[in-house]
Amino acid sequence: MNKQTYFISINQGSRIEIFTEPTDPALIQYEVEVDGEEVEDFLNLIRRFREKDVEPEQIFVRPFNEPAADRDKQELKYDTRELFEMIYRYGTEKTRRELEELQRQNTRA
Repeated sequence: MNKQTYFISINQGSRIEIFTEPTDPALIQYEVEVDGEEVEDFLNLIRRFREKDVEPEQIFVRPFNEPAADRDKQELKYDTRELFEMIYRYGTEKTRRELEELQRQNTRA
């Protein structure tokens, strides 16, 4: 299948979007090359992030349910790791270099 270039945009919080062209240069954007099935994989993962967005009413519904909050944090951590692994796997050389540098910085911190 033919691969096409897409841009994975990561905003503040867990707002993640996929575009066919670069967008706002102030946003973090990673360039990937994927086929139709791989685009669907990204879209499914993005949907999972959107489902986990914390709404204010959720805080009031379960303010003292720490196990549920911990479970949500673990799921978000897993999904975030999966997202960056996918970006690296399908990323352009430039994207891979950026992620490798980010990893080096995090290792030193």
